[in-house]
Amino acid sequence: MTIDGTLIEENIRERRFEVDHNFDGWRLDKYLANRIDGMSRSLAGRVAKGGNVDVIPRRKIKAGTRLRLDDIVIVREELEPEIVQDHQVSILYEDEAMLVLYKPAGMLVHETATVRLNTVTHYLDRRGFEGAEPVHRLDRETSGALVCARQNRFAAPLCELFAGDDPDKVYRALVVDSDRRWRSGDCESIDIPLGFDESSDLPHKVGRGDLEALTHVEVMGRRKEEAGELADLKVTIETGRQHQIRVHLAMQNTPVAGDKLYAMDDEFFKAICDHPDDDELLAKLPFSRHALHAWKISLSHPVEDKRVSVEAPLPQIW
Repeated sequence: MTIDGTLIEENIRERRFEVDHNFDGWRLDKYLANRIDGMSRSLAGRVAKGGNVDVIPRRKIKAGTRLRLDDIVIVREELEPEIVQDHQVSILYEDEAMLVLYKPAGMLVHETATVRLNTVTHYLDRRGFEGAEPVHRLDRETSGALVCARQNRFAAPLCELFAGDDPDKVYRALVVDSDRRWRSGDCESIDIPLGFDESSDLPHKVGRGDLEALTHVEVMGRRKEEAGELADLKVTIETGRQHQIRVHLAMQNTPVAGDKLYAMDDEFFKAICDHPDDDELLAKLPFSRHALHAWKISLSHPVEDKRVSVEAPLPQIW
């Protein structure tokens, strides 16, 4: 298997489940439908029949096989080939307790239903960082500094830092600003409470709500592109609400350039999710990714009496 930016043809996800007392006596197809999100009972039956499931210690199984306590159910899923971006990842800081990685836009932090290999968790495994794990998240299209525990025993104290207000996080954002809402040198705060957008049928979309959210903006400069004028913003947040920066900037009618969720309508987002390489859809965006970058981070060291400060170089779109 070749990695570093090339297509991985063989992409098999294997999941293992141990049958506990709650499922003792269940049919295999009903068990699979219960344990695996998005799998119907009819699909589970076809998966079992197609030989993609083993039950240890059984030799022969079928959809109606009755499971017993402590059986091990192994499910193999063949996923679409993936392009792995390991060659775009770099180590910005490393010691025995923590790693700070440069995460490229396009790489996920954790697995999803459709993406397994092009993730930070699998990058750490492939590079031999045994026991290492990310302790916070960046959106798939957001590039920049991502903190990981170097060993598993440091994950909990680092997660506690991120659950509080210890880390200082500074972002850069290029926003669409044809009306010149943001002028060079301006400093402003956006204090709009957030929550899930009740007006949208997209379950993960954020809008006005009841949760406190405070975003500070400093304008670094402006530039012109074929798609219009952009403002280059330095952004810090005092709260960590989902999509906070993207939502607050979109509420100013200056969405992050390339943001498929908040710069466009719901129908566009659904269409590009179904057809991510559609040239006509992509032509409506200034960039193929949203222009948000986790630029700087500073946090207390989990062991030593010091702060660690790291800067992630700006990507080419800047």
